Amino acid sequence: MNTNDIQQWNELYPVTSALLDAQAWEKLTEHAHDCSRPINLADKLLPEYLRENNVPQYLTDLLHIEWCRYQALRQEGDFICHSGQFEINPTLDLIQTQWSLSPCFTDDGSLAKITPRHEGQWMLIWKDPETSQIRTRPADDGELLAIKIAVDQLDIHDVASEADVSVGSIYMAQRRAAREGLLLAPPSKIRRNRDEFPADQDIPQEYLVADTFTLQWHITQACDLHCRHCYDRSKRSPLTLEQGYSVLDNLVDFCIERNVWGHVCFTGGNPFMYPDFFELYRGAAQRGFSTSILGNPVSREKLRKLIDIKMPGYFQVSLEGLQEYNNYIRGNGHFCKTLEFLDLLREMNISSAVMLTLNKDNMDQVLPLAELLRDRTDSFTFNRLSPVGQGADLLLPEPSDYAAFLSDFVDASQTNPTITFKDNLINIELNKRGLKPFDGCTGFGCGAAFNFLAVLPDGQTHACRKFPSPVGNVLESTIAHIYNSHDADSYRHRPAACQSCHLRTTCGGCFAVTRGYNLNITTNRDPHCFICGYQSIL
Repeated sequence: MNTNDIQQWNELYPVTSALLDAQAWEKLTEHAHDCSRPINLADKLLPEYLRENNVPQYLTDLLHIEWCRYQALRQEGDFICHSGQFEINPTLDLIQTQWSLSPCFTDDGSLAKITPRHEGQWMLIWKDPETSQIRTRPADDGELLAIKIAVDQLDIHDVASEADVSVGSIYMAQRRAAREGLLLAPPSKIRRNRDEFPADQDIPQEYLVADTFTLQWHITQACDLHCRHCYDRSKRSPLTLEQGYSVLDNLVDFCIERNVWGHVCFTGGNPFMYPDFFELYRGAAQRGFSTSILGNPVSREKLRKLIDIKMPGYFQVSLEGLQEYNNYIRGNGHFCKTLEFLDLLREMNISSAVMLTLNKDNMDQVLPLAELLRDRTDSFTFNRLSPVGQGADLLLPEPSDYAAFLSDFVDASQTNPTITFKDNLINIELNKRGLKPFDGCTGFGCGAAFNFLAVLPDGQTHACRKFPSPVGNVLESTIAHIYNSHDADSYRHRPAACQSCHLRTTCGGCFAVTRGYNLNITTNRDPHCFICGYQSIL
């Protein structure tokens, strides 16, 4: 073969050509040098040839994988779902191999170490719709099922009934496959009303659409702390376990209807003090939801029981400043106990987050605390105090002081990877610096009753937990009915005062802070907003 022929085959089969010596590789491809187009060498190889030339038996599988990668690379791919149902990524190839070659390729296409085992597996080869990289890895059972459902156009309710599993677990398996790019998902039906924003403004779809819906579930009011800024210490009857299962099934139906991923954030009070917590958590896991915990430090045994059911996406705890002030707010000993708990979370490979409720008295402690937490947690951020409930006894900073603090906070984030953003007003500071906006508290703009609802122990449902914002009751109505109600819709709009703001799509301020100052959330902008100069807090 000439140099061009060798180069062609090397590019088509980079892993195989790297594994074999030059002489063996030339013998393997010499019969193909006169072909006018690339061919799948795996189709040309016979076991006898492999044995006669002392070539590894797994080579046929490897050549087939490399051929499929080449084919996927050549395809442009229309990565848009047209039918309203999950569809197969047009570049996807699923092949059954006789050898396990994992890992074989990294996502950037470079060769990973191969440890071949003579056992069959199903291999996935596809072009990632987001990155255009060619990905290669074994398929798991959930992905194989999701692919089969899409290919055969099966009804997921029938599949779930036949397999004796929940519809939610099947649906979330489809969504996981879509997140990996194996399937194309129908577009989310949770989207902003485009007519609310300037017609001449080019608004990215990510600012208008949410692909995940979160239920922040306060399953109990019981708590082992009595914090000075607690929003609600009222007594509420806890739901029964059966009622809890009904809420989870309700959420499954809503997610399917709206074409979104479902996430359940368990909180309270302290969710571990709900008597049937682990059973309810298992119910969420069995329905395929991703999960997280907002709570207080618990024992190693309880964490082990939790992750034996399902690893949560993260476990969030709270600190309100440095030791003295934190213990003033949350109780003696809380600071050290929480630091020890963060170490335990890291030891058990549970992603951790720390939340601070910012007020006038602890604002100067935020950055020192961030430094203390630098190697102790995966995420540290803050929410401004909502001056309702017991929080009404605390004060928020003046707008000018808060604006200066946000500048320092963004500066610190450049060198401290633990710092993350949550407050929408940070987008004002990012915009001033010419930086890309971040996706806010629960998405771009306030997520209250948009891609988020808070449910209390008695089923009462709020647009946001940080201030009274009732929109219905999940024990009396469906989530879909609550979501579609006029009450819920009233929280999905930016304040009228933000109408002309060029950051309208990515901000909107915080309704809880606005309401805490007895301002009208439909008309008044966030009292800490500093994009047009500083306001006087009423």
